Amino acid sequence: MKLPLTIAMTLTGALGLIAAGPIGLPQQQAPALTGGGYLQLAQAADQATMIREGGPLYTRNCVMCHGANGQGGDGPKLAGNDYMKAAGAVISQILVGAVEHGMPPFADALNDREIAAVTAYVMNSFGNSFGGNATPDMVKAQRGPGG
Repeated sequence: MKLPLTIAMTLTGALGLIAAGPIGLPQQQAPALTGGGYLQLAQAADQATMIREGGPLYTRNCVMCHGANGQGGDGPKLAGNDYMKAAGAVISQILVGAVEHGMPPFADALNDREIAAVTAYVMNSFGNSFGGNATPDMVKAQRGPGG
């Protein structure tokens, strides 16, 4: 017999699955997703959200130089570019630009979440699968005090 599953959050914040049995029979509870498991699940969901948010930001701000598919043009190619492996380096490049090469700084144009989203997008698009965990807190730390 197949039982419907319900995701439950415990009072401690852990996630667990509950298989609801027929009326009158006890429910079976799967082991709770605790500590690191819950954190990994939350981080993966947030990273997927950041990547999704980064696409339109990339299109508005980056595509004219780096290409729709990250193939490059006036700017370097991002597809298969090992530089995309390091979230901190990508964040720094977006914040300060490379004026000598024609890339403007985006520190004043994009907020912390937007820069983190673009970073997550370029690290995980165009065939790149560098993962990383670009977060607004990382961007804020790189902006420094008063940033």
